[in-house]
Amino acid sequence: MSNPLVSVIIPNYNHARFLDERIQSVLNQTYQNFEVIILDDKSTDNSVEVINQYKDDLHVSCIIVNEENSGSTFKQWHKGFELAKGELIWIAESDDSCDSSLLESLVRGCVDNNAVLAFCRSCRYDDNGNKAVYSLQKDMCGDIMMQGKEFVAEYMIQANSVANASSAVFSRSVAISIDKQYMTMRGVGDWLFWIELMEHGNVFFSAKELNFFRFHHTNTTKSLGFLGISGVEHKRIFDYLVSHHFIPRSKISIEKLKLLDYHMRADYESRSARRKVMKAWDKWLIGRCHIFLSSIKEDIKLFLRNL
Repeated sequence: MSNPLVSVIIPNYNHARFLDERIQSVLNQTYQNFEVIILDDKSTDNSVEVINQYKDDLHVSCIIVNEENSGSTFKQWHKGFELAKGELIWIAESDDSCDSSLLESLVRGCVDNNAVLAFCRSCRYDDNGNKAVYSLQKDMCGDIMMQGKEFVAEYMIQANSVANASSAVFSRSVAISIDKQYMTMRGVGDWLFWIELMEHGNVFFSAKELNFFRFHHTNTTKSLGFLGISGVEHKRIFDYLVSHHFIPRSKISIEKLKLLDYHMRADYESRSARRKVMKAWDKWLIGRCHIFLSSIKEDIKLFLRNL
């Protein structure tokens, strides 16, 4: 299929102020063989009013406004997968934007490389429009085409290198077939989703900065990390990677300590949120003691060098 239909899913909750920019950035793509599915999760702002301005657009195949909030963007994703008619899916998050060539570039990436997933570099912007380097992709310097399991082992252990759902186009048939563990998560379910997707075929990464990810004070990813929810769910990701042999047995302890150290240094809204994360990663305090003693050892070495 050289010109596959793409189903563009726009899941929205209370992003009325960004919706026009988001929808226009989709409709103005250079690749035009797509349908648009807009899913509103019972917004309390004027999102529905903005969405209904596009109900007669020829690309818009479906608008659904939930009567009750689902509580999970990943449940909204799956609803979109079930409604989609396209061979490929693009989840265009409601508070993001993109270059007009994103869809054309990523569809070509899927078709030319027989890939189940193609994604591009993301630019991160704050509320004031200031651009920031997206550190999760700093080691990905050029275009990459890899078998998916190799990609997971290389780029998905320490962090979610896909970074932002709006940057990816992927196979609907594979997405609908994988297990639904990611739907039970609130914070990092996308990380698990991408890993499971990658296990089914090739992955293509475009080094072009085509996706514009808005990181603002109401951003769900940011708030769930602060609550400790993402930290606890991250342990589930780690356990999945271990059980599916993506991390060599000899490196499991080392990788776990690295990630524990990361979560120890993170900011949380309360001591209870921090305790939840620490209990998930280090129930018996063994890891934290190891990190503490190691830091003392390094301090002693520094002291002795400077006698």
